[in-house]
Amino acid sequence: MSTKIYLLLFAAATFLFSGCNNYLDKSPDSELDVEIDTEEKIAELLTGAYPEASYIPFLEPRTDNVEERANGIHSQLNESMFFWEDYDQEDLDTPLNYWNACYKGIAQANKALELLSRYPKTDRVKALYGEAFLLRAYLHFMLVNIWAEPYGGKATDMGIPYITKPEKHALVNYERGTVSEVYDQIEKDLKLGITLISDKYYKHPKFHFNKKAAYAFASRFYLMKGDWKSVVAYADYVLGGDPKQLLRPWRQYANEYEFNHKNLFRRYNAPDEPANLLMTTTESRLARTLPTEKYGPTIGTVDKVFTQTGIEGARDYEKMNFIGTYIFTASPAPVTTGRYLAKFDELSNVESIGSKPRGLYVTNVLFTVDEVLLNRMEAYTMLKEYNRAIDDYLQYMQGKFGFFPSIERAVYTSTNSNNYNIYTPFYGLTLKQLAMVKLFLDFRRKEFYQEGLRWFDIRRFHLAVKRSSKSSYYFPLEKDDPRKVLQIPAEAIQRGLAPNPRERNEPIR
Repeated sequence: MSTKIYLLLFAAATFLFSGCNNYLDKSPDSELDVEIDTEEKIAELLTGAYPEASYIPFLEPRTDNVEERANGIHSQLNESMFFWEDYDQEDLDTPLNYWNACYKGIAQANKALELLSRYPKTDRVKALYGEAFLLRAYLHFMLVNIWAEPYGGKATDMGIPYITKPEKHALVNYERGTVSEVYDQIEKDLKLGITLISDKYYKHPKFHFNKKAAYAFASRFYLMKGDWKSVVAYADYVLGGDPKQLLRPWRQYANEYEFNHKNLFRRYNAPDEPANLLMTTTESRLARTLPTEKYGPTIGTVDKVFTQTGIEGARDYEKMNFIGTYIFTASPAPVTTGRYLAKFDELSNVESIGSKPRGLYVTNVLFTVDEVLLNRMEAYTMLKEYNRAIDDYLQYMQGKFGFFPSIERAVYTSTNSNNYNIYTPFYGLTLKQLAMVKLFLDFRRKEFYQEGLRWFDIRRFHLAVKRSSKSSYYFPLEKDDPRKVLQIPAEAIQRGLAPNPRERNEPIR
C-alpha cells in the first residue's frame, strides 16, 4: 500500500483513535489531506479495512481447550483471559486492540461507500460496493458476538453500536441498540454484499471477500440465528457436489509433516489450499507466544479433545484417537506439559525483540470449507433431515481422515438424555438432534482448536467451563455467566456506552 493511501486510511479512521487508539473519542476531519479520486484508491481503502488484529489470542484462552502448563511463561493478558477477567489494556492481541481494529475497518468501509456513491454504477463499482457491505457486516458480526449476549436471548439484550456512515462531527453519542437490531442490520448488509460481490477484480482473492467466502459467512450468520434453511442454501453454493475434495486433508498433512510438525503452517495458511476461503494478515505475537504461554493446550487437554470423544454407543468408534492425525508439537523446554499445533506463521519487518515486540505479522484463516460443511451438517440435523446430515458427516470423515465409521445410522441419533443439562441453545433440541449436534460440536472443537471459534460454541450452547485451577482468581464459568460477554472498553463507557453487567466486582487489570 502506498504511503499516501496509508496516510489517507489513518485520516479516515481518526474518529476511533486518540492517544492509545481510544474509540468513541474523536471524529474524522470532513476534509481529507489526500483525495481518494479513483476506483483503485477506494479498493486500497477497502483492503486496509480487513481486521489487522487477531481475536484468537484473547478468545482461545477463555475456552475449555486450555489448562495451566508446567513452567509456562506468564503474561497478564493470558492469565486474565484464562480466568475470564475484564482486561482493558492497549497492546497487540488484546480485546481492546481487536475492538479498535474492527471499528477502524468499519470506518473505512463506510468511507468507501460514501465515495462510491459519486461513481457511475459500473460492474467494478458494484463489486466494490459488495466488498464494503460485506466488510461492514462481518466486523459488526464479530463485535456483537464478543461484546454482547448470544442471539436468541432476551429482547432487551444490548448489542453494539452499528455505524453506517462516516462521522462528520466530534463527540457523537452512540447507542448500543439490541442484539436483534444489530443482527437485522448485519443481515441487510450481508444480503446486499452477496448480490454485488464479484471475484473478477481481485489479484489475491482469498485475502478479500470473494463469493465463496461471502457465502461461508452467510452460513455462519444464519447458524447463529437458527435459520436452518438459509444455512443449507448458502452452504450448497460453497460445497458443490463433492465436498470431500475441498476439505482440509489432515491425513495428508500428517504424512507430509510427519518428521517436521513445526512447518505445518506452510500448508495450513497456503492460499492454494482449497479449504481456505478467506484469510487476513494480523499484527500479532500469537505464533511465538502460543507454544510457551502459561495457559494453553496441554497433554491433558489434547488427550481429552482428540482421543476421548466419538460416536456415542458405536463401540469401536465411541472414542476415536486423532492425535496421530492432528500433528501436535511439544512445547520447548522448560515448558513440560505443553502441546500445540503449528497453524500460525510469523513474518517480521523489523528486529522484533523485547518483552512486547511489534512488527510481527501472523496469518489468520477466517473462513474454511470445513466450517461450511459442519454448519450444513448441523442445519440438516435441526431440519430433521438426519440422513443428509449423516451423508455430510461421512463426506467429512472421508475427505479429512481417509475413513468413515461402519455403523448403523440409528446409532448417530441416540444419546443419553442427561446431555440436555449440558447443551441448551435458545431453540431447543429433540433427543435425536441432541445426539447429532453433540457429535458435530466435538468435531468443530477439533478442527478449530487454537483458533478461538470454540468460544462461540460455548456461548451459543450455554456450555459451562470448569478449570482444575486452585487459584484465588478462579470461579467456574457457569452456563449463563455474565463473563461470557466481554466488557465494553472503558473509554467507550466513559463516552456513554452502557457497560455489560457483572455479578462480581472484579478488578479491571
